[in-house]
Amino acid sequence: MIAVGKIRKTVFWMGLVLPVFTLVATIWVAHIANGQVSLAFASVTHTYKALNLLEETQAHIADAEIGQRGYLLTKREDYFSLYDTAIAAVNEDVEELKTLVQANQTEGHNLEALQSLIARRLGSNPADMMALKNDPAGQDAVALTDQGRDTMNEARSILFKMREQETDLLETRQQQAESRFIFDQTVSLAFVAITAISLIAVVAIMLRLEHLRQIVTICAWTGQIKYEGEWIRLEDYLKNRFGLSVSHGLSQEAAEKMAREMKPSPDKPR
Repeated sequence: MIAVGKIRKTVFWMGLVLPVFTLVATIWVAHIANGQVSLAFASVTHTYKALNLLEETQAHIADAEIGQRGYLLTKREDYFSLYDTAIAAVNEDVEELKTLVQANQTEGHNLEALQSLIARRLGSNPADMMALKNDPAGQDAVALTDQGRDTMNEARSILFKMREQETDLLETRQQQAESRFIFDQTVSLAFVAITAISLIAVVAIMLRLEHLRQIVTICAWTGQIKYEGEWIRLEDYLKNRFGLSVSHGLSQEAAEKMAREMKPSPDKPR
């Protein structure tokens, strides 16, 4: 049997090391988890920003088309001001969208198609619009008026594709964020459970060792042990108390003593 003192020392260090290890591991996992969750929710926020910007872009394109068409039909300066303000906002929106979707190749192609449409149908170049402004015949006004509905339909189609892409991306990122959060919480709870189990095990072992340290009364004459009010042999005590099976042997000292006793004395006749 292992000495009780050695067991107590081992249990002490286990009780010290295991909780400290699990505590450090829990802190490390929490740190990594916070970083991952922050990145996940940052990507979700990024996608929401792109979706909102797409809505604003569509509204600005509609304003630019209305301003362009209204000016070409009426030659009123307020329509031209509406167009001028809206087309500037559209250009700003497109530049911001480039930054937001630069890592998405599909969205990049959609954005290129949108830029081409704006340049082709809305005259995003100020020089082109100034030429229309000074056009006395109004020939181009009729053509652009007929194309207004087609322009908006094509713009809506492109923007719808971009929103669809961002919506799918948003769903994926939300699922990843939720899955990561659940996984990190599960790992943290597992470490907490390990810490609790370790402490319970240490306490149980310490209580068991404390129970083993109880004083045992041994008969100085017969060597019997007093157990639960009765005097029993050592073999019975070990079996009842610890569940140990006992076998018997002969020590070297006893064997030598027996050999000496069995050896005939030279003073005695054989």
